[in-house]
Amino acid sequence: MKNLLILILINSINFSLKSQNYLFPINNNSQNYLSGNLGELRGDHFHMGIDIKTFGKINLPVIASENGFIERLRVSGTGYGKAIYIKHEDGNKTVYAHLNKFNDKFEKYITDYQYRNKKFIVNLFPGNKFKVKKGDTIGYSGNSGTSGAPHLHYEYRDSNDLVYNPLSLNFKEIKDKRSPTIELISFKSMDLESRVNDQFGIFTHKIETKSINENINLEGNIGISIYAFDRLDGYLNKVGINQVKLYVNDSLIINNKINYLSYNETNYVSRYIDFHLYKKLRRQFIKLYQDDGNKLNFHRNKSDGIINFSKDKTFDIRIEVFDLFGNKKTLFFTVNNKSKENMVISELDLFEDDHYILDNTLVLRSHDKFDTINILYKDFNKKIINDFSNQKYNYYLVSLKEKLPLRAKINDKEINFNLIRSVSHNTISKVSNKDFNITFNKESLFDTLYLSFFKKNDSLEYFNFKNEMTFKKGILVELIPKKTYSKLKSHVYNTNGKKPRYIGGEWKDNKIKFYSKNLSNYTILEDNEPPKINILTINQNEIKIKIKDFQSGISNYEGKINDQWILFEYDKKNDIIISKKLNSNQSFKGRFVLTVEDNASNKTIYKINI
Repeated sequence: MKNLLILILINSINFSLKSQNYLFPINNNSQNYLSGNLGELRGDHFHMGIDIKTFGKINLPVIASENGFIERLRVSGTGYGKAIYIKHEDGNKTVYAHLNKFNDKFEKYITDYQYRNKKFIVNLFPGNKFKVKKGDTIGYSGNSGTSGAPHLHYEYRDSNDLVYNPLSLNFKEIKDKRSPTIELISFKSMDLESRVNDQFGIFTHKIETKSINENINLEGNIGISIYAFDRLDGYLNKVGINQVKLYVNDSLIINNKINYLSYNETNYVSRYIDFHLYKKLRRQFIKLYQDDGNKLNFHRNKSDGIINFSKDKTFDIRIEVFDLFGNKKTLFFTVNNKSKENMVISELDLFEDDHYILDNTLVLRSHDKFDTINILYKDFNKKIINDFSNQKYNYYLVSLKEKLPLRAKINDKEINFNLIRSVSHNTISKVSNKDFNITFNKESLFDTLYLSFFKKNDSLEYFNFKNEMTFKKGILVELIPKKTYSKLKSHVYNTNGKKPRYIGGEWKDNKIKFYSKNLSNYTILEDNEPPKINILTINQNEIKIKIKDFQSGISNYEGKINDQWILFEYDKKNDIIISKKLNSNQSFKGRFVLTVEDNASNKTIYKINI
């Protein structure tokens, strides 16, 4: 491991030394503004480059940052949309994504390929066919793929496709003198004996100034998280921070700086942030500690960041956050200073049916002020005493590390935990019962999973998993329904949210299986409704059509005139397909037939003479 870190350090130094003269890819020599930066937290992934504003405009010229050749050309209705990958003479690479179109040479090359192979989505590696010089126009900015508004997504990679921060190239087009912001802080009990102001759970506090003047009482192992962001000069967009430091009594505990990211670890953001806070508050709190199974490349600290607080000792805490330009924000506060007034904190309410699981601890509460409650296991029962109380509830804590409880009995009320079994990370496991089979590989889990499941039947079958944390790698889920379904028309749907979301799955022996990076609540639905076709424009020069399927989603589409295939570009986010000619002299004249099929093999066919 030591040798690997030395090699990475050497490569990083060489990388920065070789890459000093790149041109800014758009609006060169003018001040530009960003709506996203490297390492920004995007829900389920790290953002892997910078997003350069184009202020609602498309077709701004995009230029090559350095000499090189086109390594890859990619076209899709999702993801990066239309994208160019250039490999430069120094061995590094740049990526230009969400383009509206390529330059004429690349456009013709791609369109010819699409017509020859009768497909819209392409991923081409032209070899040394297309050389480019620094400053050449390679394409035009747009809003293609999974883009929320017109902009240019720009990446800077080394020869191994590690993504570095483009702003490390010191582009004069981007300016920033504003310090980051720390808006909220949270404190989390990390085990059974830990307390925050004499309570167990996750608690938050809003930051009003650079110092918290109140005292916070902490005992045992505590994890601290912050909701922090940066804003660059000129605009109010929130972007990510580049570095965070945590000091305890002036001793540096955590120093995480994002120099680069790998696409292999981009989804690890789910454990870099506190998932419970994100689920409840829709805020991505950065953990100033790290989980055992989530070793991101910038986690190189001697400590895991979990702080053990003695209730009889005072601690001074300092948190520093930085942006790439070196602007800094600092937050100070003290812990266990009895001479100060206690901090006002808010408890994150995670309770469902009067219980929830936090890491390895089951937490219960009751309005009734019982000193003890009964916990029922498979082979025995156990009385536990209340661990702490407030004005509303008594609270009880149960460790899950040794045996899993089945139920709790509080007076005449029984609470069923629906715990199936625990699954350790770094092991190959298969969990089976009459309703499902799940296969985990060694890389699936970040940490131990306490699998919770119950089946609900009414007019539909509901397979409900209460474990919503994202996994490191995909798992194989196989549902075993009791009802009979059409194997062609029926698929798995996620029932979390306002409407069921199509997952898919393959049928075999009355079981349906699918791969997933999380567990949720599922049902099986039959789709018999064909897609909808709505004509927007149709003439001899252009065909523009809205295609939409309201249940299983569009699987494929095909348009022909007089039995000759026509290229339609798919703007999936707007559900629109737009014709593209093979050459400018082409005329859309004759018998036009469009076939649209959904994921349940339902078809809609539209015919017209043009």
